[in-house]
Amino acid sequence: MRQIVNKHMDYKELTADLARAADRPAYILCGEEIYLLQQIRQHLLEELITPGCELLDRVNIAGDGNARSIDWQRIMAEMKTPPFLSTRKVISLTRTGLFSSSFATDQEAEELGELLTHIPEFCCLIFLEEDVVYNNRLLRRMREAGAVSAKLDRQNMNDLMRWVAGLCGRENLRITREAAESLILRCESSMTDLASELSTVFLFYQYTGKEDIHTEDIDFLCREDMTGKIFDLTDAIAERRIDAALRMIDVFRERREPPLYILTMLARQSRDLMIAKEVGEAEGIIASGVTKSLFYARKLLRQATRFSMEKLESMLEGCFQADFAIKTGRMDDQDAVTVLVIRACEAG
Repeated sequence: MRQIVNKHMDYKELTADLARAADRPAYILCGEEIYLLQQIRQHLLEELITPGCELLDRVNIAGDGNARSIDWQRIMAEMKTPPFLSTRKVISLTRTGLFSSSFATDQEAEELGELLTHIPEFCCLIFLEEDVVYNNRLLRRMREAGAVSAKLDRQNMNDLMRWVAGLCGRENLRITREAAESLILRCESSMTDLASELSTVFLFYQYTGKEDIHTEDIDFLCREDMTGKIFDLTDAIAERRIDAALRMIDVFRERREPPLYILTMLARQSRDLMIAKEVGEAEGIIASGVTKSLFYARKLLRQATRFSMEKLESMLEGCFQADFAIKTGRMDDQDAVTVLVIRACEAG
C-alpha cells in the first residue's frame, strides 16, 4: 500500500519530487506565493508536453472557486482523449474549489473520487487552488492514488536573499546584502514583485555598465518603500513633530492608500516596537515571529529606544479606538487617522 505523508509538501520537497512527474497523475497546488505556483506549473508543462504541441496537448479550465460551476463532462471527455504527440496530456485547472472546506459531501466526494483517482496514465491534472484543506475527503483519496499536494508560501529571508543574488549573478551583477534586504522588504517578500522590480534594475544596469547594486540604487530605481514610510511616520511621532507626521500621512494619501491601511500599519508598527522593546535583541525579535529579516529587526530595535512602553501602548490603544470610531460611523476615516497621529505626537 502506498505510504501517505500527513502534510502538504513544501517548495523544497516538491522540487525534489518533480523527478517523478512522468508518473504522477495529478498535482494539487496552493499557497500565497503565486510566482512559485506559476513556475512549478510551467516546469511541469515543459516536462510533459513536446515543444510545439502546447495548443494540442494542453487544456486550460478556469473556475470561480465554486466546484459546482465546473464543467465535469468536458473534463471527463478530455481525460479520455490521448495526447497528440506529447508524452502526456495536461489538463490545467484553476480555482475549482474542489478541495475547500465547504465542498464535498460524502456522495460528491465518492463520485468525483471515482473520476479523479482513475486518471489515465497518458493524462496529468494540475490544480492551482486558493484553498486546499488537508483533510478534504477527495484530496485524501487522490493522494492515496499517487497525486501530490503542495503548499507554496512566501519564502524566508535567507532563501529570498540567495534567490535575488542568483538572479543578479545571471546578469553578471552583484547586489549588497543591505540592498537585497531593502528590496525584499519593499516587496513584502513577494517573489512576483521582486522579479518585476529586478527586471527594472537589470534594464538600467545594461545601459550604465555598473556591476554592483547598492541600497541607493534600489531607492532610485524601485517602488517607494511603504514599510520605510511607516518608520518615518513613527520617527516623527517620537520627535513630536506634528507637521512632519501629517506630511507622511499626505504621502500615503497621494499614493491612494486607504486610511484603514495606514491605521493597520501603524498598529502593527506599535505592536512590533513593543515586542522589540520587551525582547531587547534582534535574534529575539526574529524568534518571536515579528520578522525573518535581521536588517528589519535591527531597525525596529533602534526605533524602539525612542519610545517608552507606555507611549507605545497608548499608540496601539489609539489605533483600536480610531478603528472603532470609523466602523461605528462616529468619525470619517481620514479624520480619524489625522486625529490619532496628532494625539500620538502630543502624548508624553
